Amino acid sequence: MVFDNAESHSEFIRKSRTVVRLAVHLPDQQTVVYEDGQEEQAVARAATKQTTLTAWFELNKNDQESHIYLYTDIPHYYTFNKSTMKWQKRQRGGEKVIGRITFNIQDSERYYLRLLLLREVGAVSYVDLKTFDGIVCNTFQQAFKCKDYLRGINIGMAQ
Repeated sequence: MVFDNAESHSEFIRKSRTVVRLAVHLPDQQTVVYEDGQEEQAVARAATKQTTLTAWFELNKNDQESHIYLYTDIPHYYTFNKSTMKWQKRQRGGEKVIGRITFNIQDSERYYLRLLLLREVGAVSYVDLKTFDGIVCNTFQQAFKCKDYLRGINIGMAQ
């Protein structure tokens, strides 16, 4: 199938697949939505609420089967239950599901976190993603470089 432009291709994907938007945020920097005057309550709720990313870490702690899947592949095999804020094993229908990560390329730490999430399976925490040979790197960028993922690839900011 040939598409006139990227927009046509994106529209085709949206119509033929279920797209699951996956959170990519730094530790304790998830998005918090609140009404004026409700800031403190919203922050308190957010501290106990899982995102798709933090729930993936929890899934990997508790389900050995999930260790073989990348974060972006999880929606094929699990569904995110918004009421319990947990990933649950999918019973059927995952073949038409796509996990998508969106981010701002100017946010370099989130960019490198994204790159790590696209390459590593079974992570149980942010620290796990930043650890290389038993040493915890200071940043996701440093971890990405230490893990030698840069060899043989050509990506804008990662050079």
